[in-house]
Amino acid sequence: MAGRTAVGIMLDAGTLHAVELAADGERVVIRRAVSDQLPPEAFADGTLTDANIVAEAVRHVLRTHRFPRRNLCVALGGKLAIARVIESGTAGAEVQHVLQERISRYAMYEDRDVLWKATPLETGESSKQAFLAAAVSRDEVATLLPALMRVGIPVSHVEPYALAAIRSLATCAADQEQPTILMVLRNESTDFVIVKGPRPLLVRSVDQGACELARRPEKIEDLLVEARRSVDFCRSRFDGAQPRLWICLAACEDPVVARGLLGCVKQDVAGVEVEALPEWPEVTPGANVDEYGRQSWPAIGAAMIGLGRDEITPHMNLVPDEWPVVETVQKQLMGLAASVGLAVVATVIASVTVRMGAGDTAKAAQAASIRMQAHTVSVKTASGLKRKAVEAAARVRLWKDVRAEVQPSDWTAALEAITAQIPEGVRVRKITYRRGILRLAGETQVTDLVHQVAARLNGLPHLEEANVERLVRAAGPGVRLPEYVISCRLREKHSAKPERDEKDAR
Repeated sequence: MAGRTAVGIMLDAGTLHAVELAADGERVVIRRAVSDQLPPEAFADGTLTDANIVAEAVRHVLRTHRFPRRNLCVALGGKLAIARVIESGTAGAEVQHVLQERISRYAMYEDRDVLWKATPLETGESSKQAFLAAAVSRDEVATLLPALMRVGIPVSHVEPYALAAIRSLATCAADQEQPTILMVLRNESTDFVIVKGPRPLLVRSVDQGACELARRPEKIEDLLVEARRSVDFCRSRFDGAQPRLWICLAACEDPVVARGLLGCVKQDVAGVEVEALPEWPEVTPGANVDEYGRQSWPAIGAAMIGLGRDEITPHMNLVPDEWPVVETVQKQLMGLAASVGLAVVATVIASVTVRMGAGDTAKAAQAASIRMQAHTVSVKTASGLKRKAVEAAARVRLWKDVRAEVQPSDWTAALEAITAQIPEGVRVRKITYRRGILRLAGETQVTDLVHQVAARLNGLPHLEEANVERLVRAAGPGVRLPEYVISCRLREKHSAKPERDEKDAR
């Protein structure tokens, strides 16, 4: 199926129909068709009184049933929206005056501002002119279009209810030789539309509608009289032709009244094929179509405009000439408001971003400071460890130097030589060695023996500079021997080697 679609919306007192059509080659196929009721306060006495309520109802239906919001065409009902076939023998500039006078009389527009258009029809007679005229109240259109625009429903085409019905009826009866009468029962009034083939012949309206019939059933006689008049018109116009009469009940809220009217017409209007308006034949498989959707021929006729299928019955758009300008200004204002809103939102987002960025920067700086402090402590710790390592390495080197100067085998011989120099009367308690200095500590019975030991140590080949560092008598109770400390220096390795070499030589 082709992708091009259009939506027709029928608005009448108490009734709302929405139909989505799609063009499939030469066929016009229903994709969606939904009917709903308008609140009673939307229309009063057949005229539009609250456009905002109507706009909200239309928005609800379109959103709930997922209708597209492009190519929207409105068929407006009510007593102030009419379509008429006007015949006149007047030609030239006087035709406009005659049409305006007739339209004002038909629709009771004497004290109202009216939007109207007319298009000529083929009559086959040079002395007679016929026009298909359409008219709506300027006040109704001027309040309805802005209300729909405020809820996001752009409408660019408006025409009377009856004109849309003529278009759909003429489309179905285009190849019929038999005249067709369409009787449209509405809540506040009833329309009679007569076509033969694609050409509209007559359009009439009767004030009695379903609401009036529910209150006063005897008023059905007025509708029967008008039905018989329409049949007589067809027979006199086409030499005794037997017309076909279709009754459209989709716009009637009361099914009891609708069935009663259908039965009365079948019984009282003789010699005519009377039946309920058939459903639209072409429907997409699985389409969302309710009980009355396929019978809403006025909504179907309005949607045909969006598909470009108005060649049979011309479209007369009754949107005011100034409305595109108003619509453009509204779009510009909406665009300006949207731009201001976007600027405000962008400013708020930028402010929040800057604040969040500043907070993140402060947190990052604080974290960097903590890391720097930790690095500083680590550097100090590493420096201390390095210093300790250097000191340890120096001690290791010193120890290696000492070990290199005095071999382990030399210590045994040296200690044996030292102990051999200790006479009786002298006790050695401790021998220590540190940084080349050898110290002997102990006790002596005679102090002269200590000096004798120092002299003997000077005579050893590995020692030099032996002297008594300390010689004191220990204080305290009882008999205590004098304590001494003798220190001597270990000879350098190079000075000790000749002794060992000389000894080895001997």
